[in-house]
Amino acid sequence: MKRLEVEVLRAQLGDIGDLSPYERVLTPEETARANGYKLSEPRRVFVLARGLLRLELGKRLRCDPGEIHLDLRPSGKPDIRRTDPDRPDWRFSVSHTGPHAAIAFCLGTDVGLDIERLDRTVEPLAIAKRYFTPVELAALKTWPDDQRPRAFFAGWTRKEAIVKARGSTMAESLTTLSVGLDPDELHPSHKDARGVPPRPACRLTTFEFGALKLIGAVALVSAQPPRLRFRVVNGAAFD
Repeated sequence: MKRLEVEVLRAQLGDIGDLSPYERVLTPEETARANGYKLSEPRRVFVLARGLLRLELGKRLRCDPGEIHLDLRPSGKPDIRRTDPDRPDWRFSVSHTGPHAAIAFCLGTDVGLDIERLDRTVEPLAIAKRYFTPVELAALKTWPDDQRPRAFFAGWTRKEAIVKARGSTMAESLTTLSVGLDPDELHPSHKDARGVPPRPACRLTTFEFGALKLIGAVALVSAQPPRLRFRVVNGAAFD
């Protein structure tokens, strides 16, 4: 079976001198949501991520970015409203952390993406006690203190990516989904707890940008792990 390709766009605020091209394509609701952020960086990275999504979808669908309608699933996952069956069936997933934004695109197959900053200060065991399975928590405890945060973020991004790909809610999935925590594993395994309702099968591919202190994972509702192709976006990308 042929592996599906997922294109991942990556951008960061420091590479974007002018956010106005991204602001111009936002809907009034998205603008209001951006203005609801009290801090500058989260507001600006939301504008970057949502504007970039619209600009890129406009290119792929050959339409005005502002004309694209997004519908939300009960879980909150956005989908393109398909009013023209002849248009390509692009699926996407958006994630941002700190000044970084990333968007994964796949044709015809649900995809989930999550990124996290490795330089964030966290208490891995305290968070894991609330959101990880007993198997994951036990595995996390075996990691040396200086390596545990990286293993934690590896696990967290994998769990989030799978949940997003499936279109589930975080609350119903995190504590009933176990993933491998080895940060160096390219296609880690995962397992749902016994007794949960049937869930779509997913496969994972992980990545890490050491210079940026950024780790992430892409999940695809597929029998094969996705092949990733990255593209870095700068301020001139949509001029």
